Amino acid sequence: MEGLFDFAQDIGAALSWLLPMLCYVTGASFLAAGVMGIFQRSSISNGFLSKGFMPELTIAAGATFLSFHEFLNMGNRTLGFDANAGMGAPAATSFSSDALMTAAQGGPVAALTAILGVFHAYFACYGALIVYFSIVRQIGRAKGANNSSTGLNLVMCVGGFLVMNADVIGPALLKELKLTS
Repeated sequence: MEGLFDFAQDIGAALSWLLPMLCYVTGASFLAAGVMGIFQRSSISNGFLSKGFMPELTIAAGATFLSFHEFLNMGNRTLGFDANAGMGAPAATSFSSDALMTAAQGGPVAALTAILGVFHAYFACYGALIVYFSIVRQIGRAKGANNSSTGLNLVMCVGGFLVMNADVIGPALLKELKLTS
C-alpha cells in the first residue's frame, strides 16, 4: 500500500514539473502566434484575417498560460475553494499502514481524508492538467482545428477544478450523504 502512495506522489511530482513547462512553452507560442496574426492582418494575407478576434484570443490564452497559477487560484476562489496552486514541486508527505489503520478506525470520513491527503499532490496536478487541456481545446475550437463544443470544454475546466480539490469534496460528499459512522 505504501508503494502505491509513493508512486502517486512520484506521478504528482512529475506532473508538477511537466505542467509549468507546458504552460510556458504554450504561452510563449500563443503570444507569438497572436502577434503574427495581428501582423498578418496588416499585410492582408490569409492567416488569421478571416478568423475575427482570433489573434486577440490567442494572446489572452498565452497570457493565461504564462500566469497559470494565478488563473488556477482565481478559479478556486470563484468556485469557493481555498486551495492555492503553485508552480513548484509539491511537498512530499509520508504515510504508513499504521496511519491508515488508525484513520480507518475513525470512520469512513477520516479514512477518506487520510487517503486523499496523501494523493493531494497527484489530484492537484492532474486537475490543473485537465484545466490546461480544456483551454487548449477551446483555442483549437476557435481556430477550427477540432470539433469539440464549448460546453464540453467548460465541463472539462470545471471538472478539472473539482479534481484539484478532491481532498475537500470527497469528505464533504460523504458527510452530505450521511455515510459517516
